[in-house]
Amino acid sequence: MGDKIKESSTNQANRRLLSDRCKVNDTLSLVGKRWLMTILYEISLGNNQFSTLNKSIPEISEHVLATRVKNLVENNLIEKNERMNTTPLQIIYSITDKGKQLLLLVDSLCKWDGYWNS
Repeated sequence: MGDKIKESSTNQANRRLLSDRCKVNDTLSLVGKRWLMTILYEISLGNNQFSTLNKSIPEISEHVLATRVKNLVENNLIEKNERMNTTPLQIIYSITDKGKQLLLLVDSLCKWDGYWNS
């Protein structure tokens, strides 16, 4: 399942070509990952722990959820905060300013799509 593509594959070559031609393709590749925007939106609603995310999106596997959360952290769309004074250790995710900006852009896209589909 995955994000792993062989370096020698045609898909990887196409990704590199698209990235070289226009960096927006990198952004679209990131935000177009299945479940990623749903997870970002759920975190913005306050479902900010892995267990609450898992409950709020029951259709997603734990593996995919963990992978997408990691993608969001790596791309500075959410941040991971560990509460050291709790047992067991509690991890809280919060949306960053960059993540909030992305949600605003996606909201605009949704409104645009609604405009064209009405």
